[in-house]
Parts: sequence; C-alpha cells; structure tokens
Amino acid sequence: MKIGVVGAGLGGLLSAAALSRSGHSVTVFENLPYVGGRFTNIEHKGYQLSTGALHLIPHGATGPLGLMLKRLGVKVPIVRTNPEGLFRFGGKDYLHEQLPDLFGAWNKIKLIKLTADLRYSKGGPEPYSEWVRKRVSHKKVMDLANSFCRWALSLDADEVSSSELVSITRNIDRYGSSGVPIGGCKAVTEGLASVVRGQGGKIILQRPVEEIRVSDGKVSGVVTAEGETEFDSVISDIGPKATAALCKGFDFTEEYLSMLSALRPANGAKICFSSDRPVVGHTTTLFTPEAERIGGLIELTHIDPSLSPKGRYLIMAHQKLYNGHPEKELEEGIEDLHNIVPGFDEHCEILMVQSYRDHLPVNRVASGISIGPETEVSGLYNVGDGVKPVGFMETEGVAAGVSLMLEKFNKELRGV
Repeated sequence: MKIGVVGAGLGGLLSAAALSRSGHSVTVFENLPYVGGRFTNIEHKGYQLSTGALHLIPHGATGPLGLMLKRLGVKVPIVRTNPEGLFRFGGKDYLHEQLPDLFGAWNKIKLIKLTADLRYSKGGPEPYSEWVRKRVSHKKVMDLANSFCRWALSLDADEVSSSELVSITRNIDRYGSSGVPIGGCKAVTEGLASVVRGQGGKIILQRPVEEIRVSDGKVSGVVTAEGETEFDSVISDIGPKATAALCKGFDFTEEYLSMLSALRPANGAKICFSSDRPVVGHTTTLFTPEAERIGGLIELTHIDPSLSPKGRYLIMAHQKLYNGHPEKELEEGIEDLHNIVPGFDEHCEILMVQSYRDHLPVNRVASGISIGPETEVSGLYNVGDGVKPVGFMETEGVAAGVSLMLEKFNKELRGV
C-alpha cells in the first residue's frame, strides 16, 4: 500500500519505520527542516539540549518505546536510571522507601495502604488529589503527588484521575523506571529515520501538508505546495484537532467535533542549566515537592557524558505551566532552582528556557484523556501525543498509541 505520514515527530517516525518494514511504500511530509519534532537535539555551547522532551524514556529499554525500537532494529543503548527516584524535603534527599520516616506512626500505616491501593485498586474518575486526601490528609503527601504529576504529566494532581495514576503505577511496576538514550533524543529519531530510508521510504522536509483529501468517506491523498499525492492510507502525527482541520472536504459528525473540542492540552516548561560540580550526584530524577513550580530535575551527564562538555554537568528541570502569566511562572521556576541548588549563581549557568503551550504544548491531549487512533475518515489514523492509551506517560504513550494504530491498520487491511 501507498501510505502518507503527516509529521516526522516520534509518532510519525515510529509509524513510518514499522510500516516501511512491513513492505509498504511510505512517504513522510515534515514542515520543519529536520526530523524528530519535539524529540531531537539542539547543540548549544557544546551541550546537547533537546527540542522538547527531556533525554529520558519513562520505562527505559523495557517499555513500549524501548521494545518497539528493538523490534524496528534501532540500536540505541538506553541506560536505566538508578535509584528509581529521590525526593527532597528540608534539603535532604530521600529514597522512596525512606519517605515513611518523614511521618508519624499512624500516617505511616496510612501510607502503606495508599501504596497498596496504587498498586492493586482500580482508582476511579475522581481527581488523584481527592483520592489521595481520602487516604492520607497530609501536606507532604499532597506535595509528593503534585511533584510527580508536574514532572511526569505537566499536570497538577487535581487535573488527572486516580484511575490514570493507578494505571501509571502498575506500568512502572511492570516495565520499570526511566532510562536515558545514549546520544539523547536525536539518537532515537535519527535511528528511526534511517530505518525508513533504508526500507526505501521517503522523508520530505520543509513540505507542510495543506490538505488531506477525502473521497466518499475514505482518505485519498494529501496536498502540498507541490500538488496532490495519492495514498491508500494516511497517518497523522500533528494532533487530532489539526488533522481534522486538514480534511477540508469532509463533514465530521457533531459528536466527533464535540469530542475534539473537549480535548485539553498539558502545558509545561523546561529549564536546562549546567554546573561545574554535581547537583544531584545520582543518575536519577530528583523530585522537588517543596518547590513552588519545579516538579523535578535530572542530571543527565552521569549517564551520558557526551551530552555536555568535559568537566560540566547538564541538568534539565521541568515545571507545569498554568494559563496565566508564563513569564512570571518561569521566573519563579528559576527562583526554585536557586533554592534547590546551593551556590547556584556561583556554580551554575542557565543554558536555555523553553516553554510548551498554545499550539505546541507538552501534550496535545493531557494524560488521562484517551482517544483511539481511528477517525471518521476510513484509512486516516492519528498517532502522537494526542493518542496515548491509559497509563502510559509521554513517549511511552506515543509508542503504545502507534502500536494500537498498527493493530487497527492491519485489521482494516485484512478486512476484519
């Protein structure tokens, strides 16, 4: 089959690589002059920064993304972070198993039950914050919940359901903790692009798609500045709303349009900075529950020294952005870093501050809102951060969504 892919982000490249390896003729159209979208590197002052996502894969080599890369023949070493996480309270860092030491005997018992419920209950539609508060009504516990959600989801704990966090916890238990791809995000997306090209597929850069053509309810091709190209199927990695907007000759049902209208994004910001000495001292995420804005940070140089100049350490911090005054929120995030890192002005340098909101958020569809890859147009599928199955964070959600799309695609191909 002839397949067109709109967008060369992670979701588009995973789809293109998988379909080209299955023998299909694949053409990828990308608006930008490079592949990878928000999952590639930016070289700056000798550091390998990133266009969007941190150089981090939530479940390392053993999650949906790591396993899919292996199946596709992309040989990128992914090194597991260790320990699984650190949590800073009062200037001291605690391992997960040490956190109960912060509480009295009665709250320790409640924490044990909370942990068990995260692993073995189903959760529900109520906000995670409410679900936690019913079990342990303690400020430190709520701060922990918000810190994790801000770091991992770019959401507050009251913006995501308890069922989503229960599913996330189970996936962490099942697939393991995060890992760093050696060479950064670019090693992953360039590897995927090589697979596509190696299978005879085409990746056309700086070629935005202006329209997705639909004939009699079925996709028939795409239109660019160079004209129309016919395809049997089209995979879109630009988000469900933008995809629908390109189908100019098709009338979606009110129900579908209403569903799209209800989708909400997750906004956030990343602060990249360097230090002349270790800030965390471990190859793990440091969660910062006492910070005003920052959810956590990771010192990447401990795992991959190639990401920074010799003698310097690269650290990436992340915070959720609200809908008010992003400039002020970013200033508060930088102020957090001064409080988190002793001697910040003397030892550290801010390299880049990046915000992700409006038309280019952290996630086009916030975690906990799960839609399928199918559309009302036959042969047209969505992939990317707008199509994440329940319980899968960030790039793991992208990979899991692509797997779901491939399953639907192959069923339709067989006429099932």
